[in-house]
Amino acid sequence: MPSPKDLARQPTYLYEMMQRLGIEPGEGVVPRLSMAYMTAFHRCQTCPVKEACREWLDSMPQSVAAAPSFCPNDDILFELRINQPGHARVAVDHHAYIADLERFVDEIDELLLQKADDDPLVGELKSRKVRLCDEIEWLRRKPSQQTCHIDS
Repeated sequence: MPSPKDLARQPTYLYEMMQRLGIEPGEGVVPRLSMAYMTAFHRCQTCPVKEACREWLDSMPQSVAAAPSFCPNDDILFELRINQPGHARVAVDHHAYIADLERFVDEIDELLLQKADDDPLVGELKSRKVRLCDEIEWLRRKPSQQTCHIDS
């Protein structure tokens, strides 16, 4: 096991990964979810696939929908992304909020296609998808604050 000094000298790519995913640490995500962030930081420090991570970051565009499947933090990064304050501000616009939730469902579907059926994250993703779909349906039945009508 590496010593704390050795760990401190190893590169971590967590901040860069957060930037690619659109997670803004200064917007309150890290302070509100500090335990999750510290867990992700520790996982990143001890990650056995740093070289693959660096190659992935170097080859991907500046904005991506999800962390790579080999990333030990993909679950935490997903949570940080969903729980950032910017998503709460979108709730003011009823239809935009529904659209955001639908995008999260699409992202979960995309992640499920990448995961093996025996991956422990699959059950959690399916559970989150069900909760998101339930919230979408509830919001669709709830009267909008606006007088905007959308034909389906």
